Amino acid sequence: MVAGMNDSASAPALSFDGVSMVYPDGTHALSETSFSVSPGEFVTVVGPSGCGKSTLLKVASGLHKPTTGKVDVDLRKVGYVFQDATLLQWRNVQRNVELLAELEGVSKAERAERARDAIQMVGLAGFEKKYPNQLSGGMKMRASLARTLVLEPIVFLFDEPFGAVAEITR
Repeated sequence: MVAGMNDSASAPALSFDGVSMVYPDGTHALSETSFSVSPGEFVTVVGPSGCGKSTLLKVASGLHKPTTGKVDVDLRKVGYVFQDATLLQWRNVQRNVELLAELEGVSKAERAERARDAIQMVGLAGFEKKYPNQLSGGMKMRASLARTLVLEPIVFLFDEPFGAVAEITR
């Protein structure tokens, strides 16, 4: 079950309490996972391929419901950057970066301004009119990151977002 976040200043930004995840095919991805992340804290989950890292993030984001246990996070304040850029091929960088804010009902002027700021922040200024097929893999990932930044989330979930980004840019 994903619950709303407690408004207390001392409350964790994200917490897992006895979370397990078993997929319909019987795959056990998470088992009795418990931990919390404080506001401003950076946490990295490291492990081999297939150990449940992506599942953990999908549960934290509300994309998957855990089989057992409880996740406490305010889903309205979560930003998720996937392993793949997941850009819409028919939208240029500016329009891709605006997408989530558009879906959230942010005014056109406000989302355009937020997108410009985010594009600048990730080093893609000058590429606003380019389409995904005109970008390198690292540029696509930075556009995906900028799209998440536009929502101004409090909790960021990153699923290996820098794999396609050149080491010097990371």
